Amino acid sequence: MSGGAPGIEYRDGHDAVDLEQLERLRVSAGWTDRGRDVLEQQVRGARWVVTAWDGETLVGFARAISDGVTNGYVSTVVVDERYRGRGIGAEIVKRLVADRPGIRWVLHARREVTGFYERLGFEPAPDMLWRDRASR
Repeated sequence: MSGGAPGIEYRDGHDAVDLEQLERLRVSAGWTDRGRDVLEQQVRGARWVVTAWDGETLVGFARAISDGVTNGYVSTVVVDERYRGRGIGAEIVKRLVADRPGIRWVLHARREVTGFYERLGFEPAPDMLWRDRASR
């Protein structure tokens, strides 16, 4: 699959993830630092992972949780703010959901980014429910 920003290399798979760089990427994007152990579990527990690299620097990441047949959940889509607006986020999401025609994809998105996902073919889902994380 070709596309995305010139000079950016896209990699599929769990082995392509550098947890130290992923932690830095998430924090630089304003996300909560959950710790290396949590990130490792998130990556390991994902069915599919796509990363974007500028040389040796991780600039984009997305993962999907799925049964691999009918349902999939897109999660943790993040692009370094210095690289936004170049199509990297769109490319990693496209790669994540590509060639999986029988899967219905869902995701949770903040209101300010719903337009991004709608341009990628996602639609609002009025039949969704959720249960927030239980406090420990």
